[in-house]
Amino acid sequence: MSKHAKIANDRAIEYWKRNRFDEAIAQWEEIVRKNPNLAEIYYNLGNAYVYQGKIENAIEAFKQALSIDPALLEAYNKLGIICYKQGNLELAFACWKQALMINPDFEEARHNIGLIQNAPQFNADDETPVNADDETPAPQPVTEDDAKGDKHARVEDSNDLPTWRNRIRQGWGAFRKK
Repeated sequence: MSKHAKIANDRAIEYWKRNRFDEAIAQWEEIVRKNPNLAEIYYNLGNAYVYQGKIENAIEAFKQALSIDPALLEAYNKLGIICYKQGNLELAFACWKQALMINPDFEEARHNIGLIQNAPQFNADDETPVNADDETPAPQPVTEDDAKGDKHARVEDSNDLPTWRNRIRQGWGAFRKK
């Protein structure tokens, strides 16, 4: 992350901490306009959109984060939470399973999978809606130091990567074969 983008991200996080949500979102949106390859900024933006109830915007931000950094575990986790709350248990399970395929020690995904596997309405082949009584965790912005993966070791053209949904479905398919 460039020095300017880091400073702008830190400023957005400070806005967020002071409940100046619109200013934080505007700051993150400005960063991604100028630096469209920063997964952690898209992740922060996704969290902010979730907090404001802008779920479609959040999904797009998380998808963009994953297209840049396919190993960003937190983005899979948040997408899983959104899918779960929308009643798509299969895709929620697949998101969390994909995170565990990347890092088997990712406790949040393991916990979430345990919740839906024990739900009587969970059927991997069925998209039965479920009413989620739990709350989505409060958004936690990530800093460059928190980001997963080494972004400096590779630059990938997102056109060559499978879409986030295809990566999740591929992971789900591998899991189902076990």
